[in-house]
Amino acid sequence: MIDKETIKQEIQSLLEHMSFSKDLEGVEAHEGATSRFSVRLRGSFREETKEEELEEMPGMRVSAPSMLIGESGNNLSALEYLIKRIIRKKYGEEQKFTLDINDYRMKKLEDLKQDVKAAAKEARLYKKEVPLRSMSSFERRIVHLLLAEYPDIATESIGEEPNRRVIIKPYP
Repeated sequence: MIDKETIKQEIQSLLEHMSFSKDLEGVEAHEGATSRFSVRLRGSFREETKEEELEEMPGMRVSAPSMLIGESGNNLSALEYLIKRIIRKKYGEEQKFTLDINDYRMKKLEDLKQDVKAAAKEARLYKKEVPLRSMSSFERRIVHLLLAEYPDIATESIGEEPNRRVIIKPYP
């Protein structure tokens, strides 16, 4: 089993090779139900890059976190995949963990939880089905797990990828 320090070093090394070393503030390992590595970069993913930074990075119009996170977290998912592949190739072991940058995924998860609670309240109050937006399989799983503890609410995934979504409905 590869220790967390080794994984942190691999994350830092990859970011340095990608020329993000001056933006890197640190990498932290978190234990919970799953392992999570949180990367701290200067700026926030919504924040615009300062003019003096643009002079140092010609042609770059977004902050380092925005670039690494990408639209809807697509770059972040790709970066996580790449790090896992590097670790597997170097150490011959499969590692399960999630990578987060400036708590982007944690914030998205909290937003999802709030949306799900509001939809469940609506389904309960008006006794009708409430469809949620299209989601990844991970997000749909979170919705099902969140609402599993509510005996008066049922959930169902419908549709085909990439438009698969969860329907929240009152339990019959």
